[in-house]
Amino acid sequence: MALNQQLERCLVSYSVAVTALFICSNIALGLYFRKFGFQCVSLLQPRAANCSHELQLAGEPVHLAFVGSGEGREKPVAHLTGLRGSNASSEARFQALLWDCERGMAYSNMGYADGQLTIPRSGLYYVYSQVAFYLPSCEELRPPGGSGGGGVLTHNVYRTADSYPEPTPLLTATKSVCEGGRGDWHVTISQGALFALRERDRLFVTVNRAALVEHMEQKTFFGTYML
Repeated sequence: MALNQQLERCLVSYSVAVTALFICSNIALGLYFRKFGFQCVSLLQPRAANCSHELQLAGEPVHLAFVGSGEGREKPVAHLTGLRGSNASSEARFQALLWDCERGMAYSNMGYADGQLTIPRSGLYYVYSQVAFYLPSCEELRPPGGSGGGGVLTHNVYRTADSYPEPTPLLTATKSVCEGGRGDWHVTISQGALFALRERDRLFVTVNRAALVEHMEQKTFFGTYML
């Protein structure tokens, strides 16, 4: 009997301790979101049309920053989305895809022009890109007079620099399609990796079939952020 009473007291003490820990955790979580949660909302506000490093909101400069970054310093960050009706040609080898940098999910505190993002500060960056293609017919990839067989879609991210202007591939991906030779195809190619980039480096994306790109912000995008 004494042993049972001792076990009951231990279980009651354990239950009280767990309940107290749960309450304290919820209080701490609430205080954290009260302090930091509203800072995240500022990242979703309207962005300046010129996508410059210093953004303007209601006439005042606004800087995008990573919340909880320790030093509280602004870090370069960009997420660009597909720009419909802007990439009709697929002949040029290094023709950069053009992007939206101000509407919907898009944002940037980095320099952007003619499809190229400019790195504002040297450091380690995560670079990523996804491109979605839609082929209404496999004839789109078939050479004139050809028959049967499949085709290949390519998706590349390049870097150029003032010291070496020739584009250097950072990310390269290919995907075979139309192997059955019939029907329509929805194809998505995604890639991303870490790179040490220098100030004034420029990044851009190319594909071999720009006219087939689906320019939906959830499907086609390109971005980078400093770690």
